[in-house]
Amino acid sequence: MWFKREKTPDITAADPACRRAAVEAGLVGQNVLRRLLHHDSDASVRAAAARRLQDLVLLRTALEQDPDRGVRESARSRYRQLLAGGDILAMHYRQSALRACQDPQIIAHVARSAREPSLRTLAVARLDDIQLLSEVAEHDTSPAVRAEAAARLDRLSCKRN
Repeated sequence: MWFKREKTPDITAADPACRRAAVEAGLVGQNVLRRLLHHDSDASVRAAAARRLQDLVLLRTALEQDPDRGVRESARSRYRQLLAGGDILAMHYRQSALRACQDPQIIAHVARSAREPSLRTLAVARLDDIQLLSEVAEHDTSPAVRAEAAARLDRLSCKRN
């Protein structure tokens, strides 16, 4: 009796499923993930690379420009996670990425969910959503973030009047 043998994860395999399995198993480093996200012809491999990559610049490029919707969503999810996470990337790198971000949903996510109050404050200063600002001004755990949200609300109400 012949048994079908599982393919071994291999980043150089012609089969995209083997390449994707190698990425998902953590068998590749950040440089290979960068190359795969940017150059691999298979969308599932690019999406797997986006889910493990720690490069905010390439992730933002992928979420804005990749032709495949699944890759864009994987890149967006990872980008949001890394910005708000606080455990992998340096604060100055995350702050720079947030300043460069033009996506209001990502900025709102960071304003609500970033671990560090200083990053939430930076995001709040860029919000225009009155309801979200009100929520942050009332419920954020940091007095500094609550104060920034209240000040932002005041500035926005002055502009509208």
